[in-house]
Amino acid sequence: MSDLSLPVEQMANEYDVVVVGSGYGGAIAASRFARAGKRVCLLERGTEYRPGEFPESSAKGLTEIQADMPDRRIGSRTALFDFRINSDISVLAGCGLGGTSLINANVAIAPDERVWDDPRWPEAIRADVDQGIAEGVRRAQEMLYPTPLPADQSPLKLQAMEKSAEHMGAKFARPPLTVNFEDRINHVGVEQPACNSCGNCVSGCNVGAKNTLTANYLPDARNHGAEIFTRTSVRRVERRGERWVVHFDLLEAGAQRFDASHLFVGADIVILAAGSLGSTEILLRSRDTGLSVSDRLGRGFTGNGDVLGFAYNADQPIEGVGVPSARDTGPGPCITSVIDLRETDDLNDGMIIEEGVIPRSLAPVLASSLIMASRAMGRDTDSGFKDYAAEKYRELQAIVPGGSTGSVGNTQTYLVMAHDDSAGQIVLEDDRARISWPDVGSQPIFDRIDGELLRATEALGGTYIKSPLWVERLGKSLVTVHPLGGCGMGESAESGVVDAQGQVFAGETGSELHDGLYVCDGAIIPRSLGVNPFLTIAALAERNVNLIARDRGWDFSYDLAPVEQVTVKEKRVGVQFTEAMRGHFSTNADLDFEQAAAWGREHDSRLEFTVTVNSDDLYGMLGEPDHQASLYGSVSIPELSPEPLSVTNGVFQLLTVDPDEERTRRMTYRMPLRLADGRTYYLYGFKRIHDDPGFDLWADTTTLFVTVYEGDSEAGAVAGRAVLRIKKKDFAKQLSTFKITNAGGVIRRLKAMTAFGKFFAGALWDTYGIDTSQD
Repeated sequence: MSDLSLPVEQMANEYDVVVVGSGYGGAIAASRFARAGKRVCLLERGTEYRPGEFPESSAKGLTEIQADMPDRRIGSRTALFDFRINSDISVLAGCGLGGTSLINANVAIAPDERVWDDPRWPEAIRADVDQGIAEGVRRAQEMLYPTPLPADQSPLKLQAMEKSAEHMGAKFARPPLTVNFEDRINHVGVEQPACNSCGNCVSGCNVGAKNTLTANYLPDARNHGAEIFTRTSVRRVERRGERWVVHFDLLEAGAQRFDASHLFVGADIVILAAGSLGSTEILLRSRDTGLSVSDRLGRGFTGNGDVLGFAYNADQPIEGVGVPSARDTGPGPCITSVIDLRETDDLNDGMIIEEGVIPRSLAPVLASSLIMASRAMGRDTDSGFKDYAAEKYRELQAIVPGGSTGSVGNTQTYLVMAHDDSAGQIVLEDDRARISWPDVGSQPIFDRIDGELLRATEALGGTYIKSPLWVERLGKSLVTVHPLGGCGMGESAESGVVDAQGQVFAGETGSELHDGLYVCDGAIIPRSLGVNPFLTIAALAERNVNLIARDRGWDFSYDLAPVEQVTVKEKRVGVQFTEAMRGHFSTNADLDFEQAAAWGREHDSRLEFTVTVNSDDLYGMLGEPDHQASLYGSVSIPELSPEPLSVTNGVFQLLTVDPDEERTRRMTYRMPLRLADGRTYYLYGFKRIHDDPGFDLWADTTTLFVTVYEGDSEAGAVAGRAVLRIKKKDFAKQLSTFKITNAGGVIRRLKAMTAFGKFFAGALWDTYGIDTSQD
């Protein structure tokens, strides 16, 4: 399977639509607007994963964790598991192309119909449940392809769940799952095998059977022309004249080590779909830099009543731990059944309970963790010496293998969704989104959930373990995997951040809207849903995207007839490094380089850039005579603009032979420069590597002679000249950014580094070495 994402250096200056985020709302917007023939750019903070690249070992799992805590951040900003740690309620979200669909538990169910009666929804939504939203559900189901676990499959955890439902006198069901249960080429041309029941859905499906967004909406978007870029972290948006400017950082490219300026891309329409925290955070930053929005921004956050619990060391096998993805059998998909307790007089007293699978990557620590938790807070639901002896024996069985037998193999995992008061608030502290929600865990619904989980555990004869954070000494803190709200819908700015189509209100009061600025994800949902929310998010996105297109006279087809698959070249071994150069600049076109630099020093007129050089084919670059790689980044020229200029589609040439002097090499830089207001310049620079008298290797390889032209090519008038140099401290940082990409194992990486080193050293030797041609 080819990559869906493109190298960021291929990003255009402007698009009809820029979509921020690739979860359900973002993927749907990209797919539908691309089908309408619009130029669509999708920006995703995380990376792209293929089946086989998700973590299954605990060591690999640790490298895929990022945690944003009040006092610090740990882990890579593109790591798969994105934890946002707060004192009141913490969040786990997925980070990667496809968003949380990569690590969710696949359950596609609709909320209680009474949810839509809440006056927090705009009247236009409440009046459109039977038509627009119902049609949105149908369209989402058509693409996500949910189906219940086949009747001929009954995992032990499902059987245990049915036993709990009978004991509780509750409704039991097999919910529709976005999992593929047969080998097929799906409706958008993606080949998918059948689920092998490994159970590792929430750590990423290495089989390829899970219907994540990378198997439907996102490839559909690419097939219809959308351009997708990963590792692009959007910071804020701003209005410039008739268009929007989206400012973003490049992650893992090395530019951040030099405190480089943000990049940007222009658009007629911006769709914020970065999730409840992400979209809210972007708008909060945008408000701080001048964007007028509702005072409701950040309010109305809900954790969807999420609760985690365990029936530990039950009297019957559960098999609730994932197995290697190469195995043919296992516990089944993460969730296969639900106990439905929503038929209550008061909607907000209802809940659903689902069973789950703990992924294989956590297996090594399960036995010790569960034993300690059972000792600290467990409530054993049965008694007697015989039962006690059996429980202790199962604990010994679990400890010896260190895996998923014994007491661990007899543990049921519960995931509950209910209704909290949706009164959390997202705020911006130290440039990061934080959640404030005092006493959220003390709401009565969580005591009711605690009681129901105890009843479910009684049926299995297990020890009930509640969420380890939900204790008095920790302030009854909660964890949610279903964050919603922050940019809630409303009739006007007094009651919401966006209207019934997700369009952002343009002030603190009234119903005026920002033309072309929308939020299209779970952030717009103004209350808890009480069920897994992605089907509702997708349905609202389908509805709103259709209305946006209709308002603008755009038309697109829902036809799923086969289309030509977009092929993106397979990954090859590449090379990447980031370089910062600084110097002095003059706008006087009559001065030569050194004169311009002298004038710039005298008048403190500077030119600086931080650019990333990237080749997706190292051996091809070394073998071709032009030794060409791509280049992107940012440039600062205060004499031309008080704001940084953005660079994409730049070209770098490494140590090419000078056609006029055989023993002279050049490093060449060609950079299209763009300002947020639409103006363009063009930078041409070269390093001349020549054996002058004296040892001048350092000076030659670190000195760049620059000419800046007006317009988008060297054909424009000269706007100025400069001489730039690499400072020693920047050179040290540059070396730290050098990396071989897509090499796989260590041996291939070393081989590639050796090839690059031989080429570089050989070219320098040809220039500075002893000339023996006359001997």
